[in-house]
Amino acid sequence: MRMSSSNYCTLILLASALLFATAWAKHRMSPESAPVARGAAYAQLRGCAGCHGDPDNSLADENIGDCSNVKRMSWHPEYAVDCADAMAFFETIRLRRNFDERIQTDIDSPLSAGEKLARKYHCFNCHGHLGQGGFANANSLKGYVPGYFGTDFKVLTRNADPESIRNWITHGVDPAILKKPVVGWIAEFYFSRQAVGMPSYKSLGPDEIEILVQYVIALHQFGPMTAKTVRAYGEQTRSMQTLTTCEGTSTTGC
Repeated sequence: MRMSSSNYCTLILLASALLFATAWAKHRMSPESAPVARGAAYAQLRGCAGCHGDPDNSLADENIGDCSNVKRMSWHPEYAVDCADAMAFFETIRLRRNFDERIQTDIDSPLSAGEKLARKYHCFNCHGHLGQGGFANANSLKGYVPGYFGTDFKVLTRNADPESIRNWITHGVDPAILKKPVVGWIAEFYFSRQAVGMPSYKSLGPDEIEILVQYVIALHQFGPMTAKTVRAYGEQTRSMQTLTTCEGTSTTGC
């Protein structure tokens, strides 16, 4: 029996829709990562601290600039990570080590105030160095705690909405996401099973919560950080000027 032209067109449309839906689902389920997180994961895997020092104490400060795998010293072991990722991670370690030196004034800059609280309440322990993500979280949707960048963050926070971020900090979840059709059911399923859940910080004062909300938004605007971006961030923590970010700009150092 010969298929009519209308049925043929309908079949083509259905097949195209199915392919599109499959491609979209595959894209959305793909893990998101940032240079800092990739460098941190590899450094832990290969035990880089054995030569470069304990990152909390004596990480070597040579080669502060960018590097490439081509420039690897002949005596250095082969490594299967982009050198730029490793350098981005090393820059976050330098920032952590130099925190007291960077934060010298009695009046905090917008970034330094947020970083103080983020370190005080251990935000980076789960969300990664400077909120760059990548830390494992068994039984979660993608297997990690998301950072403050990318599509995962936007979906969870209603496109970086301050009210949503405030809810996450205060209550450990944004109730609005649980009310969404389909997405809410998926979110509740994985939230109840993941090994690491977002704690509630309702004991914080409103001023502290607001500082953290603005800080998370600022880090989100920086996006996935390279070594240059991390250095630009570090300079801004020393400045009392209004926050600037690297999103959508060609600013030197971003």
